[in-house]
Amino acid sequence: MYFKIALGNVRRSIRDYGVYFLTLTFGVCLFYVFNSIQAQSVMMALSETQAKMLVLLNNMMGIFSIFVCVVLGFLIVYANNFLIRRRKKELGLYLVLGMNKGTVARILMIETVMIGTLAFAAGLGLGILVSQALTVVTANLFMVQLKAFEFIISFNAIVKSAVFFGGMYLIVLIFNTWVVQRYKLIDLLQGDRRNEALKLRSIGLSAVLFLASLIILGCAYALILDNGFMMFDMEFAASIILGSMGTFLFFFSLSGFLLKFVQSRQSFYYRNLNMFVMRQLNSRINSAFVSMTVISIMLLLTIGALCTGLSFNQVLAGDVEKTSPYDATLYVYDTPQLGSSLSQDIRDQGLDLDGFAAEAADLDLYDMALKVKDYCSAEVITLMQNSTSQNVGEMTIDFLPLSQLNTALSMQSKPEVTLGDNEYLLTYSMNAAESDILKAVKEHRELTVDGKQLIVSQPALFLQLQNFSAFGNFLTIVLPDSYFVNKLPASQSLNLNYKVSVEEGDAMMDDLAKKYGQTTGLAYNTVTRAEMFEASGGMKLILSYIAVYLGLVFLIASAAILALQQLSESADNVQRYALLRKIGVEEKMIRRSLFIQIAIYFLFPLALAVVHSIVGVSAVIRSLVALAKIDIGSQVLLVGGFLALIYGGYFLITYTSSLSVIRDRVQSRRLE
Repeated sequence: MYFKIALGNVRRSIRDYGVYFLTLTFGVCLFYVFNSIQAQSVMMALSETQAKMLVLLNNMMGIFSIFVCVVLGFLIVYANNFLIRRRKKELGLYLVLGMNKGTVARILMIETVMIGTLAFAAGLGLGILVSQALTVVTANLFMVQLKAFEFIISFNAIVKSAVFFGGMYLIVLIFNTWVVQRYKLIDLLQGDRRNEALKLRSIGLSAVLFLASLIILGCAYALILDNGFMMFDMEFAASIILGSMGTFLFFFSLSGFLLKFVQSRQSFYYRNLNMFVMRQLNSRINSAFVSMTVISIMLLLTIGALCTGLSFNQVLAGDVEKTSPYDATLYVYDTPQLGSSLSQDIRDQGLDLDGFAAEAADLDLYDMALKVKDYCSAEVITLMQNSTSQNVGEMTIDFLPLSQLNTALSMQSKPEVTLGDNEYLLTYSMNAAESDILKAVKEHRELTVDGKQLIVSQPALFLQLQNFSAFGNFLTIVLPDSYFVNKLPASQSLNLNYKVSVEEGDAMMDDLAKKYGQTTGLAYNTVTRAEMFEASGGMKLILSYIAVYLGLVFLIASAAILALQQLSESADNVQRYALLRKIGVEEKMIRRSLFIQIAIYFLFPLALAVVHSIVGVSAVIRSLVALAKIDIGSQVLLVGGFLALIYGGYFLITYTSSLSVIRDRVQSRRLE
């Protein structure tokens, strides 16, 4: 019997459960998709390194999924609270008919399990389908070919989804039982007549708190722009605390401040249903400022995760062809005692360098006791300081012989350069110093080396000197070879291009480096272009998926909470809309007032989140621009697309559902 009652309730309240069901379905879908990534590897031709990256990504997704479950759990509990409040009178009638609170709680439990089971099944089915398409995206980011298409179902991801989803629903069942037990019969029966108390605040207090919120947010912005998200110190903590406090005060003071501000514009306030709309908004914001604060912060996390996550992708993944211009680079450390070139010493050790290398060029960097602060402007030093914990001003600038520069240019199929005895050349590949370097060339800035005055008289070269995971040449000064006679290099490396296949060359390079390290006892490291391609694909995969995963979860949660609140609000205000109809207000004006209310309620937290995001993303970009040029335009378009599709979609569904609820219940009241 209880099952039959619960089934009837679900059928009758399907519109109320619509947004709730859709949100749970999306949540399960995302949870499955991003936890089934490792199962897709059977369809891809992955190397050992790429396979390890995929395992790492899968483990990271498992960790992030715990956090996602907390967010979805909060959403489920929050949604249930609204749905129960919406059905207070119905639950009260059950008690009047002789049911005890335990029986009512059991009916709610059956309804909850029914909705949850359907949502889980729908989400799982959708997730299995979407995960097949994600395999193609994964292969593209890894830059590998698909072996053959298989329809993959990850039973591990299904088990994870079931466990986490079941745990969340257990909490919901406990919550529903507790809520029903604490309600009194009179509260349930009068649930549709009792509104939340309107907490009036003086205009003076509201104005003061509103201004205080702006000042606090300004301080938070200044702190985070100075920190740049580079150090998790007291300054960073203070910016987060002040930002949260400012957001809370903004919405706390907004209702009283906004209403009084609009009332002072009487021509607007008394036009059409603006007075009704503003009163409704004032009541809603006045009682929901906490949830609006949380939603605004979640939207900030959405925009921040998508924009900055994919910006890091650009910096760390980069353009491998440009950051790794050679087939391989061999780095050898603590080499001043060699007394000869690295390539010659390798040959002297009896190692067959020429057996697989078509080109092998030494790259020796020298220390001429020139510090960054002695050559670069304070602005560039500050910019660089945002991306490292080292004292940039005290770092030394590297010097390179002209002959080795020309060899590197030749290996990269670029024209060689010449220098006079009184000239030097600037090279760089990191964006941080570009403006300063171009200015130095334009000014023919002088430099003193070994007591001689040199000038820079030709354009600077944007040049990557060695294989690296990103653009690593902050600033290197090139001098004629005569300045390096009888000087020992501070660091030595060897750039190579193979005359054999990449696979064979990488294997022989690895073997040579190991033997050289064992023979000389020197520490070494090899960076091959193939490794950088694999690392680039793995980094793109990890950063992109984590950013999209968390961003979508926060976005769906935010939009769903707003939608549920507005649906509940519309149902609670049926009497007010019925009264408007009785006094002759046209249907068109009612629709317009409802549209404006919901639109403003959706836009307020989004608008503040966008402002927060502009500041936060600017801070991150200022830090990352020292490493590479960031194209934020594509990220903005992507975030805008997600917001338009999901946030805008929830807004439209909320408006149409609210309008339908009001129409149906106003009509039913007329019939009564």
